[in-house]
Amino acid sequence: MTHPLSHEAQRACRQALASAADNIGWHKPLNNYNQAQVMQVIEAITLAYEASIRGQTSPAGHKVALPLDGFENDSIPF
Repeated sequence: MTHPLSHEAQRACRQALASAADNIGWHKPLNNYNQAQVMQVIEAITLAYEASIRGQTSPAGHKVALPLDGFENDSIPF
């Protein structure tokens, strides 16, 4: 099931795409990107989307507590 992108997520993805394309070069058509360049674009858009979703589910200032494993008071140094 897919979820529609919020306007903020859409904007973040567009900005990430523009930044990646700017880094690669606007003169190069998308169908001429090599595999590394395609992966750069995909990673930039995916990271922007994930950050936007995290921002929607964990508003700024609201820290998510890590789960406790029962050993938080152990004296193990690692």
